[in-house]
Amino acid sequence: MHLDNIPGHGSTKDYFYKIVKDTRIPHAILLSGGEGHGKLALAIGLAQLLQCQNVTDGKACNQCNSCLKASKYIHPDIHFSFPVIKKDNLKREDTTSKQFMKEWREFLVEMPYGNMSDWLSHLGAVDKRANINVTECNEIAKNLSLKTFEGRYKIQIIWHADYLGKEGNRLLKLIEEPSDDSIIILIINNRNHILNTIKSRCQSLIVPPFSDEDMMSFISSQTSLSKEDQEELVHLASGDIRKTLTHIHDTKINYSEDLVQWMRVCYKSDPEELIDMTSEMAQRGKQDIINFFQYGLHFFREYHQYLSGIPIESLRLTGQEKEILPKMEKIISLNKIRPIEAILTQSISHIGRNLSLKILLMNGSIEINTILRSEVNKFVTS
Repeated sequence: MHLDNIPGHGSTKDYFYKIVKDTRIPHAILLSGGEGHGKLALAIGLAQLLQCQNVTDGKACNQCNSCLKASKYIHPDIHFSFPVIKKDNLKREDTTSKQFMKEWREFLVEMPYGNMSDWLSHLGAVDKRANINVTECNEIAKNLSLKTFEGRYKIQIIWHADYLGKEGNRLLKLIEEPSDDSIIILIINNRNHILNTIKSRCQSLIVPPFSDEDMMSFISSQTSLSKEDQEELVHLASGDIRKTLTHIHDTKINYSEDLVQWMRVCYKSDPEELIDMTSEMAQRGKQDIINFFQYGLHFFREYHQYLSGIPIESLRLTGQEKEILPKMEKIISLNKIRPIEAILTQSISHIGRNLSLKILLMNGSIEINTILRSEVNKFVTS
């Protein structure tokens, strides 16, 4: 992946360009930051730049043999390690990333900003636990002990390095006393989830969320959604490009009216109306319901600020959503927001456990009814 193909992150890219130009590349780099911030894409982009045979104006040419191989994730001197599950007839302790390279390359092509859940889903193993074991650590040591095949460097990218656990101690010597042509790039969501002994030996870079401007530019290039829907998607994603890609092809982006209608139906608790609405919602499918609940969490965070006195123009909501706030105020007071958010969060978790969507939606609706009617609250049906 060429660094220029990754939206935004100008300061991180500039740092990469500078260290390559000055040939002052840290032997171990720790990229940390939230999900969907593009850490893996940046690591791959840096690896391609480092191996490029014809760097032009400080950037990878994207045309030489090394760039072409790097873009297809088949460069022999760019190695990947990542959490895996047991495969075929191998023992779990003998299973390493090497047995999953075909699936890994497919995953990178389809979901370059994907997370661990996406990876396990790609493997058809959503209910299994992955890890990076001792054998994998030995493979990493082997990769970095060999001579380069054709590149300038031996580059080892470790995705979700927090899955190393205590086994990460086996890499300390490699990180502390690397060969001149070895570079290790560790990727992690939370830098506090990796051993201090490793963290202290790496050049740490925090990858921030994508800016709203970069997200808008990216969305505009990927879809023909209306400006209103694009703005809602940017606010919903909150700098997470993975979340953007999850929602971008939805047939329905604007959930605001649906949310108000659901709250109204929950409040009224008319059995027929409640059954009709939950049945209709269940037909949308799991991912759309997850998206709807995630939207609800986003909306209620902003709504909480609105009720707390934050100026309405400062809220990360579209014009249409801001018009809904006074309507919502007639139904939901400040002290009811947290319990409703807890129901939405729990529901998202339960969907991942394959519970019945109709039962889950009905149960959530009844719980929300209890919350809404816990105090006298004027309700307007118009």
